[in-house]
Amino acid sequence: MSHGSGVSRGDRNRNARLSRLRAAVPVTNAIVGIDLADRKQMLVVTDHDSRVLARRTFRCKAWDLGTALDWAADRARGRASRG
Repeated sequence: MSHGSGVSRGDRNRNARLSRLRAAVPVTNAIVGIDLADRKQMLVVTDHDSRVLARRTFRCKAWDLGTALDWAADRARGRASRG
């Protein structure tokens, strides 16, 4: 049986999550997403509309993310200065 909408439950859940995130974060702020793993961490800096501004993989343990977070903060500030 086809529902015909072309939008899955996962798509609807993701869209709802993004809507909640957008409501919670001021438009002028950037968002940093972190995918934690044992020895390799992935960071993504996005704008308010979830457009990727920067992406980078760091080879470190999760508790050693200081350098990675500094990198993300620099990218977020760079976005703010470009306005």
